[in-house]
Amino acid sequence: MRIVAAIIFALLISASPFAQQSAGSIAGRVVDPQGASTQGALVTARNPRTGFVRSERTDMAGIYRLTALPPGSYDVTVDASGFATHVQKGVGVAVAQTQTLDVTLQIGTIAQEASVTGSLPLTDVTSSAVGETVDTQRVQALPLNGRQLANLAATLPGVGLAFHADPTKGTNYAPLVNGGAGRNINYQIDGGDNNDDTVGGLLQQFPLEAVQEFRFETQRFKAEYGRSNGGVMNVVTKSGTNRYEGTLFELFRDKAMNALTETEKLAGVAGHADPRKGDYRRHQFGGSLGGPLMMDRVHFFFAIERTEQNTTQTVNTKGLFPEQDGIFPTPLRENLGSVKVSAALNPAQYLSVRYGRNSNRFPFNASPTTTPDNWADATNQFNSVNAGHNWVASGSKLNEIVFQYSDYRDHIAERTRADTLAFPNGVMTGSSLAAPQRTEQVKYQIRDDFSWLVSGRGGLGHTFKAGASFINEPRLFIEAATGKEIIVYVMRDVNASGPVRSVSMNDGEASANVQTKQYGLYVQDDWRIGPRLTLNLGIRYDLITGLNFDQSRNPNFVKIQTAAQAGSLDGIAGLENFGLEPRSDRNNIQPRLGGVYDMGGDGRTIVRGGWGIYTDFGYTNSNVLQAALDASGHPYGAIFSATNPNGLRNPDGTFHQVGQPLSNLESQNQALGGPPLLGFWVDPRLQQPFQRQANVGWSRDVTSNTVVAVDYVNAVGRDLNYKPRVNQLLAGTSTRRVSARLATPLSPNNSSNRPALSRGRSQYNAVIVSGRRRFSNGFDIVASYTLSRALSTIGNASDELNTANIQNPDDPFDNPVQMGPNVTSDARHRVNVSAVVQLPYGVQVAPLFLYRSALPVFLVDPRDGNRDGDPFDIPAEAFAVAGTDAATGTSTIENIGPCETVNCGRGWAQSQLNLRVSKAFLVGRARVEAIGEVFNLFNAINPSNIVGGVSANRNVVKPSGEPDPTLLQPASYSGDSQRPEQRVGQIGIRFSF
Repeated sequence: MRIVAAIIFALLISASPFAQQSAGSIAGRVVDPQGASTQGALVTARNPRTGFVRSERTDMAGIYRLTALPPGSYDVTVDASGFATHVQKGVGVAVAQTQTLDVTLQIGTIAQEASVTGSLPLTDVTSSAVGETVDTQRVQALPLNGRQLANLAATLPGVGLAFHADPTKGTNYAPLVNGGAGRNINYQIDGGDNNDDTVGGLLQQFPLEAVQEFRFETQRFKAEYGRSNGGVMNVVTKSGTNRYEGTLFELFRDKAMNALTETEKLAGVAGHADPRKGDYRRHQFGGSLGGPLMMDRVHFFFAIERTEQNTTQTVNTKGLFPEQDGIFPTPLRENLGSVKVSAALNPAQYLSVRYGRNSNRFPFNASPTTTPDNWADATNQFNSVNAGHNWVASGSKLNEIVFQYSDYRDHIAERTRADTLAFPNGVMTGSSLAAPQRTEQVKYQIRDDFSWLVSGRGGLGHTFKAGASFINEPRLFIEAATGKEIIVYVMRDVNASGPVRSVSMNDGEASANVQTKQYGLYVQDDWRIGPRLTLNLGIRYDLITGLNFDQSRNPNFVKIQTAAQAGSLDGIAGLENFGLEPRSDRNNIQPRLGGVYDMGGDGRTIVRGGWGIYTDFGYTNSNVLQAALDASGHPYGAIFSATNPNGLRNPDGTFHQVGQPLSNLESQNQALGGPPLLGFWVDPRLQQPFQRQANVGWSRDVTSNTVVAVDYVNAVGRDLNYKPRVNQLLAGTSTRRVSARLATPLSPNNSSNRPALSRGRSQYNAVIVSGRRRFSNGFDIVASYTLSRALSTIGNASDELNTANIQNPDDPFDNPVQMGPNVTSDARHRVNVSAVVQLPYGVQVAPLFLYRSALPVFLVDPRDGNRDGDPFDIPAEAFAVAGTDAATGTSTIENIGPCETVNCGRGWAQSQLNLRVSKAFLVGRARVEAIGEVFNLFNAINPSNIVGGVSANRNVVKPSGEPDPTLLQPASYSGDSQRPEQRVGQIGIRFSF
């Protein structure tokens, strides 16, 4: 630790390297008419909107680099004695990118002026990373349902779109890359950390009016970026200019502009005389204002946005509770705000300070098959303060430092104290199993990056970068009393009066605070070793402390440690590290190697490739969260737990039913005496998850405005954190394999009592074909096709969450059957197309089309064929599935299985076409834009939440077998909570001045 601290201190006080994670650069070479280097030429970039100026003189090789330029359009002037002044206007600078601008001076005294807007190469000849930048024009022009950054990310090659894997984030979307579900991405806003360390994924939302642009690097990012084994989303917020400029907007929806949802149609057929359309009204409004506080020096910008959405959820309990069927309100309220002040302290120093706030409230866990009392009510609050300073010293040396404070608070409140009933067809009623609970997160971050340029002859040389980051997280807190003293019944059949498969009850109250510290160090060298070849060489080291917290007050961990030290657990896969002293993962050395070759020497055609190791932060819900509650000293957990896949029985041999005394099952209670516990414990040598990423690609600028590319991507994940069930029954016995080795059994003594391990594996392969035309002659387009395969041993989880799919307890991790398609991301085919078309008379049309093929489904045969006590076996024989022939409409029966791996079923393809049409006109100084948008234009129903659970006594193909009509059928559709919209119309107006 002292060595790490010393290195960080040395980097912070030194003149050190180019991260520029919230800015960009202009670089190039200045030569005379004969191509000889021009030393000492003064190169100046000026943003005419803000007055921001940065200058640098060329070195002996004629090389210059203007660094830390806030994104925008710059006029570049080159002055050298004996030569005409060279002026190029409209040089675009993007976040985290270097714009190459080589200049040939002419002899004379008359200024040479050239416009380079849209004429510079689209292809980056210095980076082997795979990624794209989305600028302000696309941010404002595309039809974005909900106006979120993830919608924009989905327009980029190789990126999918889904809802946030954490339902407490409400209607937040998440981009999907490298086989993940949005939790394996490093989200940065103005260079500051914006990640949820409890459940993973994006933390705070910002008003879209405040977003200048962002860059999403999906593969092979450089060593300056850490904390991610997926991709990096780097967002920059807007700054003010020398003019007072602002916007006002209102977007409105009403059910008169919507189609019926499929759930509403089905409910109408099942329980009502006619389908009923639920209420749907939404106002999304806000604005922005920016301008000078001191001309050319100090500027401000603020933006606000509010959403008032009154929608409904149709509930159909499939005949179980008809009195609770109907249409119920699901209101959402959300506020977003951001204010930023930026100052050019002098030509060499730039400072910006930004505050952001986000709050929302909405019903939690609403779905077509959960009754409203089973929902909960979620409230979230987010704050962040970000300050960034960059300083350009002589000789193209840049130091950039960022400080950020952020906090997050989430509370989920229950609606009822009634007992919970869960059925195989997905219907649930009674108290929510997720409430009440509360989570909080507080972070302090400091990051310093230094870069310098060492040039050689002919424009060759090195761009060095080095840096350090430190995140202190004194509060990563959870308080849980979910389902306290509520009896939870899991039914064997779809029958409220039928047999009960599982009965449990929790008690106690617990809270835990996991304090983490995250250290990062890196060195990067972008080495141009020839006129056509650049190597990207880097190495990074990350250390996370705090996840190896004190578990001495967790009775289960103490039992496991004692038994392991005595050798009693030898031979149980996954428990090899128990008995050792806890220690943080300290081997996260991450080399990153890449190269770019300019095939034609003109920057138009390149081949790129590379390999690297990328370590992530294992968010606490995938590893230590529940174990921290068990180690809190005042735990919460099971006081009663009894399970039998074939149905629990009373002492007289009859099936146990809802409402009968729990005392009838006391002899089967697996929750032992002592304090109530959730039953979680953590590997004392837990490792952080990482990926080995490799890519090779080709890119060609076919015209000055159009580029096509083909990339192959391979990402192999290792040490994925999850919580597998290892305490199953020994086959055919009532003895559990871990508890049998202990002096006293685990509590509760069932398969839900499990460790957090770093034994998960994944593999992702993809070929990405893309084309992009930047805005020119009134038209731009981005189109891509992705052919991919995503496998994982985690099975039915949303990447790196707990699992219940182990098929062979004797070989739980390396058995080939465990490596199956990932249910959240194994869409073999993805198509993304977005465009902006400027028509005459101020009319603009912007379509956005997204398609993915069907995702896998975790098929489960609950008859416990391997007799391990876990009813999560994959089908060992064929199953009959009822369906309908699309051509004739007649009923069909299809046989599926047996399964060779987990997740052998498939659901439905998903698609949506969104369309935006706008008309702009002037009213005095103001530009007024009338907007019409339609989301899901063709009303695709997009079935999801596919039922994969097979009932215990049906579906097996026999001469008299009858297919289960619910198997592989959807439980939700477009328009349901946490689903894309049904066809929805929206109208709006936007003023800008």
